[in-house]
Amino acid sequence: MQMRSERSGVGFVLMFATGIVLVGTGVIDPLGAFLVALVVAAAALFATPYAFWLRADDQGVTLVRYLVPRRFAWADLHGLAMEFGNEAEGDGRLLTLRLRLADPRGRVPGPLLGKFPVTDEDTPEGVPSRAMAELFAVFGERELPVEEPEFANEVLQVRGLPRLPPLRVWAAPPEGVPAAERAYKDAPGIDAEAAALPDEGLRPRQRGRREYLLRRAALADRVFLRDGDGLALAIALRAAEQLVKYDRITVEGDQRHYVRQQYLSWRTLNP
Repeated sequence: MQMRSERSGVGFVLMFATGIVLVGTGVIDPLGAFLVALVVAAAALFATPYAFWLRADDQGVTLVRYLVPRRFAWADLHGLAMEFGNEAEGDGRLLTLRLRLADPRGRVPGPLLGKFPVTDEDTPEGVPSRAMAELFAVFGERELPVEEPEFANEVLQVRGLPRLPPLRVWAAPPEGVPAAERAYKDAPGIDAEAAALPDEGLRPRQRGRREYLLRRAALADRVFLRDGDGLALAIALRAAEQLVKYDRITVEGDQRHYVRQQYLSWRTLNP
């Protein structure tokens, strides 16, 4: 479901290639070749409203883009990645949907599912498409996380579908929660990390938001472990709570345990 403007380049390439081939082979005259090329460009740009198809069954999902199918088992999916951003051309806003294949997200984005126009407040624009609502519903039924649940629930409500399920409870890995020494062993120095992270008011609004929350929570935890004062503890607990809230889970006990486990996983994927 890519925006048509993003397919304009493909359409013009096809147009020129078609025109060159027809003129070069002498099949038709130059004017006729030009008209055929225009039809090809228009077909690439307007004929198909969707650039992909997504089918779900009991085993997983099949994503078909440019007639090439890719199969993903449910066990390999970690949810839906959702990012808001400005259009490449124009002043509008877009929601980009991707399959999330890693937990936490790595640097390589998952397969693109589509792009949808949204309001300046990052809420659904007009009546959301039925396809997008059904996509949220399928992931909700599978209890796979959707990164922007408020947006998804608004879409589901407009289309008369059930809301996403309640928050899941986070369970520590079988080997136990990593100790702070292990979780932060390869982390940058505290001062270097503090300088690298933007201030609270300048934090990423969309892309990179989870990474920011995770790194900030880990940094606050490390500051408390170094200083040990009550204010540092309050800041660390608050930062951990914000990460847990963003991930839409419930953590029983000290939420910093979740931060340490997630930070260790993130550092493994992003050395």
